[in-house]
Amino acid sequence: MSENIDELLEDPDSHEQRVFPRREVKWKAAIKDKQTEQIIPAATINVSKHGVLLETEVCFKKLQKLPVMIKVIYGSNKLVIYATAEVRHVVIRKKDFHLGLQFVEIDTKSQTFLAKFADRAI
Repeated sequence: MSENIDELLEDPDSHEQRVFPRREVKWKAAIKDKQTEQIIPAATINVSKHGVLLETEVCFKKLQKLPVMIKVIYGSNKLVIYATAEVRHVVIRKKDFHLGLQFVEIDTKSQTFLAKFADRAI
């Protein structure tokens, strides 16, 4: 096998199996840890209609449900999204964690905005 592990991990085609489009964006976010009642700073890496990839310094467990807040600033659009999301996957990195979250509760206005943003319709 001539491919090295880094090439396999960075393979852009592996993301093409997604049902809904995602769009890379760096917005401030936060997660509320229900166990400690702490607010954990985070930042978005990409978003879609149904989920978000967050970068944070705290690891959470797969299938854990988390209250999430995302501060959207895009052109003239300023929106604060409040949602409940389920941890679908966790990537452990050298200095932080990437959390793949799927929204389980999100208001219609926020979900519509994220769908249009991910589709590059706005």
